[in-house]
Amino acid sequence: MSVEQKAIYPWPFFVAMAANLLLFFGLQALFPTLPLYITAIGGSPADNGLVSWTFALASLLVRPLAGWLADRWGRKPVLVLGAILFGGGPLLYALASNVPLLMGARAIHGAGMALFSTAYQAFIADLLAPGRYGEGMGLANSSTTVMMALSPMTGEWLEREFGFGPLFLTLGAIGGLGLLATSALPRQRHRRERACTGGVREALRQPEVRTGALAMAVLGISFGAFTTFLPLLADVRGLGGAGLVFSAYALSSTLMQPLAGRLADRWGAKPTVLTALALVGVATAGLAVVSNRWVLMVLVALFGAGQGAAQAGVSGRVQESVGASLRGSASAVQYVAFDLLIGFGCLGLGLLADVTGYGVMYGVVAGITLLGLAAGILVVKRAR
Repeated sequence: MSVEQKAIYPWPFFVAMAANLLLFFGLQALFPTLPLYITAIGGSPADNGLVSWTFALASLLVRPLAGWLADRWGRKPVLVLGAILFGGGPLLYALASNVPLLMGARAIHGAGMALFSTAYQAFIADLLAPGRYGEGMGLANSSTTVMMALSPMTGEWLEREFGFGPLFLTLGAIGGLGLLATSALPRQRHRRERACTGGVREALRQPEVRTGALAMAVLGISFGAFTTFLPLLADVRGLGGAGLVFSAYALSSTLMQPLAGRLADRWGAKPTVLTALALVGVATAGLAVVSNRWVLMVLVALFGAGQGAAQAGVSGRVQESVGASLRGSASAVQYVAFDLLIGFGCLGLGLLADVTGYGVMYGVVAGITLLGLAAGILVVKRAR
């Protein structure tokens, strides 16, 4: 066993986290600004849902291939290709002067995100010791949210002071730093086992992978509603800018993920995930009726804690339950479910919001989340 493997978290673990942080900065800075850009180029609330659906659909289509490639060829080639598209995606937004062009840019951006994040999950899991999958995956995934405390406000400031063009160029430059960090990662030794040829189909034969996918599907609906429509909800109700709101989400999610991962390692993933789903459902129900800025901040913090805890529990359990040669494909299944429900959820929720308003829309999301919680409780009881 190498020195790197003996360390609790070896240096590639932290370099990969840094790359992930930089690349997701460019995505998160768009949360409060992209809906406004869509409006500025003549789009509607339904177009916001359509653009989000395009991003998620591209991710959905690419993830199975990304997982298979990560298992077949190794993690690093997929990470580098993903970093190129993911980091450079915002540069294409500067060229998109209408909704159809923006959809094309979002598709490329989404494909890059799928390639990188799918291989990232497997790369990180390869470095973890038994009994630390929940904590390790929670810590690694916290780098996806930690900069959300800064990136949405930075995006708002750049757009307000300089306009959308400089915003997109700056995010592209930050993505370039993410590519440099990705290029510094070592290429891990790759085992050519029989399982690595099975891909997503073989991963789906694993019960823990299927259960994790269902949980991620429920989380995808609420997360898509949060990132896509919260800036518009805040604007309609006069609750102020969304940058600080996303910061509250980021801080609570970032702090919760390693803690929830450790709890999942010690007490089990199922109770951790079910408790987290309850938090998400209650917080989303509150968003349906919120009318006060500070109450909004509290609800978003609860929402972030629930999302972070659930994803840490699911990721740790899924990655620990499969062998190294299936980790890429297992990650793909997990996040295909997440992307699928973000995409189709946002498309339907955008149409619903056009007709009923954002309050009813968030009420529907809360109902779906709580139904998912009830289904999860029934599954756990039957398994006993």
